Amino acid sequence: MAALLKKGFEERSSHHKIFYLCIDGKISGVHTFLSHGMKEYNTDLLAKMRTQLHLSGKELDDLIRCPLSGEDYAKLLIERGILEK
Repeated sequence: MAALLKKGFEERSSHHKIFYLCIDGKISGVHTFLSHGMKEYNTDLLAKMRTQLHLSGKELDDLIRCPLSGEDYAKLLIERGILEK
């Protein structure tokens, strides 16, 4: 998922693609999983991604479609107490 890579995530592959949010070059505890070869994301997968990324449905859509920048996403996670400054 190219949108996550543009927002500061780093991809690691195993039997799934794992995307870790990197802040100042360090991997944070925020991550999400995607299956290899998946071309379409169903409602269940998007719900899991929302939970893993600590976002509402609209926020996830904004993260993927780019109105929510990586910097704004990090600020949101700090405000929610998920990340420290």
